[in-house]
Amino acid sequence: MSDFYHDDPIEEAPAGRFPSKLIASAVVVIASVFFFQGTLASNISINSGQNIEFGQSVSATAVCSGSENLTVTPKSSFDNAANGTGTYYLSSVSVSGIPSSCEGKDFNISFYDSATGSSALPIFTPPFESSKSVATVYNNAGYFQGGFQSTGTTVSGASGAFTVTFKTPVALSTNTMKVTLQSTEHKDWAEASITGGQGHTCTLLSSSILKCWGDNGTGQLGDGTTTQRRTPVAVSGLSSAVSAISIRANHTCALLLTGAVQCWGDNGNGRLGDGTLVNKSSPTNVSGLTSGVSAISAGEGHTCALLRTGGVKCWGAGGKTGDNTATQRLTPVDVSGLTSGVSAISAANYHTCALLSTGAVKCWGSENNGTLGNAGGGNAPGGAISGFSADVIALASGIRHTCALLSTGGVQCWGTNDEGQLGNGTTSAGSSTPVNVSGLSSGVVAISAGNTTSCALLSTGVVKCWGRNVSGQLGNGSLTSSSTPVTVSGLSAVAIGNGYYHACALLSSGAARCWGHNSSGQLGNGTTSNSNSTPVSVTGIP
Repeated sequence: MSDFYHDDPIEEAPAGRFPSKLIASAVVVIASVFFFQGTLASNISINSGQNIEFGQSVSATAVCSGSENLTVTPKSSFDNAANGTGTYYLSSVSVSGIPSSCEGKDFNISFYDSATGSSALPIFTPPFESSKSVATVYNNAGYFQGGFQSTGTTVSGASGAFTVTFKTPVALSTNTMKVTLQSTEHKDWAEASITGGQGHTCTLLSSSILKCWGDNGTGQLGDGTTTQRRTPVAVSGLSSAVSAISIRANHTCALLLTGAVQCWGDNGNGRLGDGTLVNKSSPTNVSGLTSGVSAISAGEGHTCALLRTGGVKCWGAGGKTGDNTATQRLTPVDVSGLTSGVSAISAANYHTCALLSTGAVKCWGSENNGTLGNAGGGNAPGGAISGFSADVIALASGIRHTCALLSTGGVQCWGTNDEGQLGNGTTSAGSSTPVNVSGLSSGVVAISAGNTTSCALLSTGVVKCWGRNVSGQLGNGSLTSSSTPVTVSGLSAVAIGNGYYHACALLSSGAARCWGHNSSGQLGNGTTSNSNSTPVSVTGIP
């Protein structure tokens, strides 16, 4: 057997542990040679010991039902030989020739360093996940999407083919490696998340476990009542399993595994998208979005959906839907100029921003002290914001500011800064050009924004927050606002989310912690007392 053989099985995520993101810096090389070894799974076999260079291909056999050939192609877009030595990187892998017999299957792709026989730099960083580097792609009626354990990747697909692109390229210590590809029976998945609104909080623990707590005056908890809940209750009436959730103000939306969207709670301005202005205490279907949605983001008076085609649709308050009018929309409408090419969206109180597949960021809505960036915008998206120091891979928006997570693991923010929410050590009026968040030039894996507070999750599990702190929402044991990041006390987290004046985190054990304002029970600990500025345990989670 070749020296490059590796027979470790692909590992399942342990019970009670959740995917996290890894951001690493990357400077790199092109035209490396790859070794492809036999997969350990029963369905797909990749030719053993065959050399392949970037941009070339190797044949494999798919036996989902019957036997057909498919093609695997590694690619790199980087060219930096680092004086002939250093780390090598893989930016993407393409698979084509996938037969119709593979409909409904998951494809697991993993990478191993030929020099050490161990996994390449993992997509997930310990201690949140094992050191295995695994990306999962799900074939759903010919639409390929990232599945469980695919955080850190984007997936694009065409007929019988898909490409997995790494937000941070996979690192190798030499110019040879191996890839294993296996197909398995599909499992429903949902990345664990937690997020807050004005007075309520929800957490998605799995595709079938969605719980909410706190204020319920407009039915935003989705339990069929308008009764305030100081501890978590299950959302009732969802039409299928859930893959993602989004909250802002007093309504909640869920993206279903089917690609449909359902919303509930406050329906002012038509933000639930069901064609009415009537509040709903149970999930209601968003008109016209019964399939084909890949992401959602709720704003204060509006909501937006990113389609699998790369287009964006929004509904709700006039001037926020991006259709170049000030007309209230009770059902989804196309955002002007963004019918394709978008990879992420972030809606807030008065504005929305979109990250394009080109790396550009465009915003629309109400301008105030740089909220929309330095490229215009209003009732329709403006131009591309300039001034980012690296590629943008994620966005998080507050009441009048937005932060961007960069491929370097750094964070930059722009917009209003009266509470220090830009994190650059000042409380200036604001900045239309992205500014660096002090002390966060690398190591950040996720970001979240409240009204005038921002938070970052580091690869170590540490959470740092900055901005307004009148209710203890910075979580550092004080009520003093800070224009630079401070460490939240006593946390090692895997996911974070902000409400208006509170914040929450999920731990690797599956437990949840919240801190800050609690007048409606949004901290979930059975009381309505503020947290005294440090995290408290949410009752009954997990």
